[in-house]
Amino acid sequence: MVEKPTDADWILKAMIAVAAADRRLDAREVELIQTVYQDLTGRSVDVSGVVLAVQAYATKRDVVAELSAAAGSMSQETKEEIIRAAYLTLLADKRIAGAERERLKDIAVALQISEIHFDAIVKGTEPTSGEERS
Repeated sequence: MVEKPTDADWILKAMIAVAAADRRLDAREVELIQTVYQDLTGRSVDVSGVVLAVQAYATKRDVVAELSAAAGSMSQETKEEIIRAAYLTLLADKRIAGAERERLKDIAVALQISEIHFDAIVKGTEPTSGEERS
């Protein structure tokens, strides 16, 4: 029997999917994913665990389809937290690739978040480094 993913699982899957979108994994993305994983689960994950997860999503998994199928059972708060965490992942390497931006937008569509609401979530999300967004 397969366990139903938790809110933390969805947040992490979205972050990993965005990190994998440009097929380049930056140390800052890994560190952010590790920090969020620790904060959400109380457990640590090593770099190799993050790398393996990113490789799986880059080549074998479709997180957008998974999120779309699960969106109906998620709270609005969880959906917003998924977008915030995925957006911070997009910003982590200070290089926003088109593929990452598209993956983030695809995740928002899968979660049934309107473009206006998506823009509001992004505008309200502060980068973890404290630097200004461009």
